[in-house]
Amino acid sequence: MEDSFLSRKHLDSLSTADLIDLAEDYGIDIPDDLSRRFIIGELLEVAEDMRENENRAGDVLITDDEAPGTAVLPKSYNDTKIYAVLRNPAWAFVFWDLKESERQRIEKAENGESLFLRVRFFDTDSDERPSDSFDMKVTLSSNEQYVLIPAGKRYAVIDLAKNTDSDGPQLLASTPRITIPQESEQILLYRPGKTFDMSTLVRLSGMPELLRTHYVNYRQSFSD
Repeated sequence: MEDSFLSRKHLDSLSTADLIDLAEDYGIDIPDDLSRRFIIGELLEVAEDMRENENRAGDVLITDDEAPGTAVLPKSYNDTKIYAVLRNPAWAFVFWDLKESERQRIEKAENGESLFLRVRFFDTDSDERPSDSFDMKVTLSSNEQYVLIPAGKRYAVIDLAKNTDSDGPQLLASTPRITIPQESEQILLYRPGKTFDMSTLVRLSGMPELLRTHYVNYRQSFSD
C-alpha cells in the first residue's frame, strides 16, 4: 500500500541513500547537505498530499442533472420528411415524419384522406419521367416500411403522399434519387442447365448451388 510504504516507520528503516533515491523518484530535489530527518519530512509531506488528492476525488458529487442516462429520441420532430436506406439491392427501408398539424388534418378530414408511398423508378440519373411506379398504402400510426425493389431497376425516388377524394393525390415529401446497385447480368439471366464462366474461387464459395436455390424459390418454376 502507498500509505504504509511512505509511513514514518518504513522510512526510518531505510538507509540515507535509499531515502535520497526514493525522494528523487517522487521528484523531490535533495541538496547534498540535507539531513536524513528533513528527507523523511519531505517524503511524509508527499504522502499527505497524495491522501488529500484521493479524498477530494472521492468527494465529487454528481447531481441528477449530470448523472449519465439513456438518451430518448422524440417520437416525432414535427416536420414532414421521408428517407430511404438500401438494406440490399432488393429491399429499401423507408421511414418518415409528419407534421402534427398535417396528421390532425388527415385524421379530421371528411373527404377520405389517407397516406401512401409512391415508389418511382428511373432508367437514368437525369430522367424526369419515371419508367415505372407503384403505390403502397400506409397508416397514420406507422412511420416506417420495407419496400421490395424489383430486379433490374437502376434509380428510385420514394414519395410520401396523401389521397383525397376531391383533389386527388397530393405530394407531401420525397427522398433524394437513390442509386440501386446492379447485379451481374450473368446472375440475372441464370437458368438451371445454363452454364457461364465462373472463377474457381466463386465456384468454391457455393455460388452455383445458391443460384439454383434462389431460382427455384424466388424466380419462376422449371416449367418455363
